[in-house]
Amino acid sequence: MSDQKSPSPAGIEQRYLAIIFTAVAITVFLITWTGIRESRSDSARLLVMQGEAFIEVLAQATDNTIVSETFYDFLIHQRFSEIAVPIQQEALPAVTDEMLIDLAVDHSLYGAFLFRADSTLAGGGIVRGSLARLPDYVIYEVNQLIADPENNFVLLLDEGDSPDEMIHYYLEISNTLDRVVVLVAGALYYTEALEQTQVGYLAQKMAHEEGVEYIIYQTTEGIVFSSRRAGELLAIESDPFLADALESEHIASRRYNFHDQEVLELVRPFSTADYPFGLLRVGLSLENYQSIIRGYHYQMITLAVILFSLVLVVVMYSNSRRKRAEIARKYKRIKSISDTIFENMRTGVAALDAHGKIVLANDAFESILHLHNVDGKQWNTAVTEPLLSFEAISPGSGVSHELELEIGHEGAKKSLLIAVSRMFAESEGLQGLVVVVYDITRIKELEAKSARRERLSEMGNLAAGVAHEIRNPLNTISIAAQRLAAEYAPTEQSDEFLSFTRQIKEETRRLNEIITRFLALTREDRESRTSVDLSRLITEFIQFIMPEAQDLGIVVKAGIESGLTISAGPDNVKQILSNLYNNAKEALTGRAGEITIAARKHRGQVLLEFADNGPGIDPTLREKAFTPYYTTKEAGTGLGLPTVYRIVSDLGGDIRIEQSETGGVSIVINFPV
Repeated sequence: MSDQKSPSPAGIEQRYLAIIFTAVAITVFLITWTGIRESRSDSARLLVMQGEAFIEVLAQATDNTIVSETFYDFLIHQRFSEIAVPIQQEALPAVTDEMLIDLAVDHSLYGAFLFRADSTLAGGGIVRGSLARLPDYVIYEVNQLIADPENNFVLLLDEGDSPDEMIHYYLEISNTLDRVVVLVAGALYYTEALEQTQVGYLAQKMAHEEGVEYIIYQTTEGIVFSSRRAGELLAIESDPFLADALESEHIASRRYNFHDQEVLELVRPFSTADYPFGLLRVGLSLENYQSIIRGYHYQMITLAVILFSLVLVVVMYSNSRRKRAEIARKYKRIKSISDTIFENMRTGVAALDAHGKIVLANDAFESILHLHNVDGKQWNTAVTEPLLSFEAISPGSGVSHELELEIGHEGAKKSLLIAVSRMFAESEGLQGLVVVVYDITRIKELEAKSARRERLSEMGNLAAGVAHEIRNPLNTISIAAQRLAAEYAPTEQSDEFLSFTRQIKEETRRLNEIITRFLALTREDRESRTSVDLSRLITEFIQFIMPEAQDLGIVVKAGIESGLTISAGPDNVKQILSNLYNNAKEALTGRAGEITIAARKHRGQVLLEFADNGPGIDPTLREKAFTPYYTTKEAGTGLGLPTVYRIVSDLGGDIRIEQSETGGVSIVINFPV
């Protein structure tokens, strides 16, 4: 028998090494392949989650913008309705062109018109702007309002050929249905505000973010708005996916070819009071995702080529881990888009859980309420204002509610509009509250100014009629007192007789002066305006009052920049300076004091400041200081500051009362250059 050779140890070792090496290679391959597949799945899942978060933020932001647009229209209607009140209440035959033109001038309108119930023009005219007459479509709307007065007003917007030509036409029919008032005003401020809040603008802005291909709002009737040219899209009923999504209560997603480009499309049912029920469609680019997937495919090919190199496999696995981290970073960056929008909103938003704990709040919320780092705190602990306690803002049994209130902070008042809504989950019930805070302080200030000017206008109508009737008997009394003193002096007690006649003449003179100041308060500014050297006028005024101030023990300090010019009448400026000086002088009556007069350029305007170190004024009474006949001085008439307010307003400026650095009163005026 021949001898049979047994396998050599080296061959066995090589066989085992080959098996072990093959097993390790297969194991590494399976691990790598599993990791790649999981990474692809994670990438797709992360992309869908990011898209769902994005479309939810878009829907919530859209609801807020619609509320803002409705609120703007409500404020515009309220403003014009208040302006039209005097014309609506006046007897129709008594309304003249002059009254309508004065109304337009007083309220900075382009014009005002009045139509009778038979659609004929009763009067009015254009006082500013390039408009020559009312357009035909406005006349048509007047006829329609007379024919169907169920809605007693119409607000029209003419966008014109340029932004400067945007015009509002406000038509309102009286309760007696005997007239229609038409007010014409510039609408640039309105359109600028809408541009910053309208849904289309929001969609366009969000659509510019990286990775977002399009945002479309589509109903069964067609496309309402689109961030880019949509081209020919299937109707909802013709697309089974969209038809199913319209009936669903959740966000649906799919891969979709848009303009020959594959995108991840997320669809959400959406509707508001102003928009019909439809679908919000957001398309996210799959370019980065496809790039990553292609990278993983190349890895598999590379692993197949160099499968038997364990070191290289480890390197490739590490590279896979790095790719996954890159995907996470990209997802985090894309997700930050929604966070950035939330934090940059000017409206304050906070979310609370069912126990009143603040789980989310943006910067605007903390800024409006003067708070800091409120996340994670109980509402009543973070917000100490009693009017804003958790119990006060809770909507009770309702789903949502609104409340308007005024709070104080460091001596200043702020008006807020609070909107509170409940958050519900289908399986868990009430989840918490969403609190939206609007700062409407500026709007309230504008309303107060409008009301104050309207009161002054009404006082002017009263003063014009009363002044003549009072001055005639005053002149008669004064003449009679002079004749008594000159021609009928008694032989006995003549000193007492002359004292009485002097008192009569002095009181009639004082009463005539009060009437003159009252008329100055209510009279319309008819002085022609020129370029006035404010620095020179203030310097001359200080030289004029210096002797009297020295006699009274008052130190006058000045800080006047040179070359300050404004558009005004010189007499109006002198009247402002005189009234402010008299007001400060009277505040220092009975003691030595200090008056500081300063003027400088400030933020494109000219700022004039009159300050004293008198007793000051309570912050709660500062607004009343501009009310005619309101005074805290025993001998005051209450007409000085209202007169200054009227002149400054006519010049297009702004006036406010602050506390001076020395503890007294500081009157600050901003003149337009």
